[in-house]
Amino acid sequence: MKEIIYEFSKSKARNAQHLQFVADVMASVSETTATEQGFATQYTAFVEAATAEVDCFRPDKGYLNTPDIEEADRKRDNIFLFYKQIAQAYADYCPDEEQRKAGKTVAFAFHEAGKATKLDYASETAVLADLAGKLTDVTYAQPLEVIGMGNAATEIMEANDAFNAIYLERSAQERDRALGTTMKELRPVSDAAFEELAKAINALYAVNELVT
Repeated sequence: MKEIIYEFSKSKARNAQHLQFVADVMASVSETTATEQGFATQYTAFVEAATAEVDCFRPDKGYLNTPDIEEADRKRDNIFLFYKQIAQAYADYCPDEEQRKAGKTVAFAFHEAGKATKLDYASETAVLADLAGKLTDVTYAQPLEVIGMGNAATEIMEANDAFNAIYLERSAQERDRALGTTMKELRPVSDAAFEELAKAINALYAVNELVT
């Protein structure tokens, strides 16, 4: 008598191979057939387990918003470096004494920020947020106006906030992946559901063959 063989080792299959196996089973059995023949419960359990495995399997570990993060980081880097170099140029070369003095004051704030663009994403966000806040202080607000950099604090803050919004979104995705169920946990569930499905189909086939 024909029957579905289900007692075989599935643990040695690679994740991609196992995924193809459950996908093939889902393609071989329709919901309509399962309902009509009376094994809808086993079919539904298998489909749910297999679907969870398909959703978990992600050969591409990248993130769709990575280019957006890189672009936002470049933008805030450029704004920081642009204003830093302008302030330093006023401090070093401006022939006007008042502007040169103002340039030195502003350049000091940027100097305190160090090599912000070389830091990791989170650290740079913290440093630039601190710098933007510092530049709004009365100590730097007037000197900034003197050298024509009155918008520096606002532009740095806006670019930094825009980056952080995208970065936090990806951090949430990373956390979800880290806390999510793994293929190692899902595969045995799919295997058990497949075996129950196979047993149900085999039993129905045996009854039909013997009776009809």
